[in-house]
Amino acid sequence: MIRDRQRGFSLLEMMIVLALLLIIAAITVPKMREIIDAQKLRGAAQAYAGLMQTARTRAAQDNTEYEIQTFTVGNNTTAFVDLNDNGQYDSAGATPEPAVPFPSGVVLSDNGAPTAGFDTTALLGAIPANLEDSPMLNKAGAVSPGLAFNERGLPCQRDTAGAICKNIAKVNGQPTPVAWVTYIQYTQSGSGITKYAAVSVTPAGRIKTWTYQSNGQGGGSWQ
Repeated sequence: MIRDRQRGFSLLEMMIVLALLLIIAAITVPKMREIIDAQKLRGAAQAYAGLMQTARTRAAQDNTEYEIQTFTVGNNTTAFVDLNDNGQYDSAGATPEPAVPFPSGVVLSDNGAPTAGFDTTALLGAIPANLEDSPMLNKAGAVSPGLAFNERGLPCQRDTAGAICKNIAKVNGQPTPVAWVTYIQYTQSGSGITKYAAVSVTPAGRIKTWTYQSNGQGGGSWQ
């Protein structure tokens, strides 16, 4: 009579398999987290670029200018098109303002962002303004840093109370064609490494998203 013999795993074999699984997890989990974080940042940049296009289209349709503003509550930032120029996000009423909520931890900030490449005319044909050097005033003349689009669908800034929003404004005291860059940052959980994206607008109104590719030696480039 032939008897089937069933042989189970020994404790040593099970420990070896478990050790291999832990090694594989230690290698793949951080990589997967990095991929997810990178996608989160790219998605935020694409959503913000879409909001810019909405502001541009609405400004041309309504024959006026609209500015893009942001507000932050806790760790969450929302960008919106300020249709009534009051500096506040109005989600209700007859005309709710278009808005984009960013994933938790994604912020719009120039602080610490690698500006090399945008500090010359090479990428946009003009040195862009950003939140730190925006001369923008709202219609009432209050300081309102940010980018607006005028009735021609072009990026504009208002640097004098009561003036129209112009495609050429004084940036750092010099008349400058209005180009714009918004820096988007996300600090990865665990590693503390900050990744950067950007959304730019040329003086002609062309909107483009960018990601910063580090070279691992303290430098990198926008692509």
